[in-house]
Amino acid sequence: MKLEKVRCEESLINFLTTLGIDIGDEENLPFVGKYFVEFRGVKYEGKSLDELESIITNLLGTYVVVPAYNEEKTIGKVLDELIEVFPPDRIIVVNDGSSDRTEEIAKSKGVNVITHLINRGLGGALGTGIAYALKKNARIIVTFDADGQHLIEDALKVMKPVVEGKANLAIGSRLKGDTSQMPLIKRIGNFGLDVITAIFAMKYVSDTQSGLRVISAECAKKIRITCDRYAVSSEIIVKAAKNKCKIVEVPIKAVYTEYSMKKGTNVIEGIKIALNLLLDAFRR
Repeated sequence: MKLEKVRCEESLINFLTTLGIDIGDEENLPFVGKYFVEFRGVKYEGKSLDELESIITNLLGTYVVVPAYNEEKTIGKVLDELIEVFPPDRIIVVNDGSSDRTEEIAKSKGVNVITHLINRGLGGALGTGIAYALKKNARIIVTFDADGQHLIEDALKVMKPVVEGKANLAIGSRLKGDTSQMPLIKRIGNFGLDVITAIFAMKYVSDTQSGLRVISAECAKKIRITCDRYAVSSEIIVKAAKNKCKIVEVPIKAVYTEYSMKKGTNVIEGIKIALNLLLDAFRR
């Protein structure tokens, strides 16, 4: 990794050198100021040199988990965009029993690919990916949908509060961002699930079903995922809240296409999510 410019104390330059970071003039690479790192217009700020060192360490220890089930139409483009920002060995695709070319395409990109022999659902895929990232000593974990719904720029923004140590879990909220492309039926459905989740979490989150989230390793280690399917999105929030992880929301824009519209939750899945949360509460 190279940094575009450096304007900081000599001790920080020495710290960067110990991490194997070269100082160069590469385009689109981070700008390091005295107490901040700026990358693609997102500024990660610290109040001291120690905080800045922590931010850089967090950025270098960021892993991206991409759950994928029959996503051959979009997975290639999504990974190409992710690789522009994150090293391939920091990207984890969980091929959740796909019957199409999802696994083949993902492997061709040089990223980590873990394959489930059978389809276990979103929760199963996220559980596998997060566990693998923690095994690799990830400090920050980003979950990113494979259907092309998320923007890389938004992922960097959602990372900010967690990378800076101001939150343990950041949710990319489509409801707090540009909702012009979000169908009304999805907004209504999501609101219902938000209310149900809030009852169990004792905290209201405006977009509980968002697939773009960032979680610190500290918080991830406290969450044992038991819901295999879509209920996992609510489960993560409920268990993060119960374990006193600080949760924040960051506005994002969702890119809806005819393809991505077919994905996600519906009324039946909403009922299943509510039942899953209820059963999980009884198990505790």
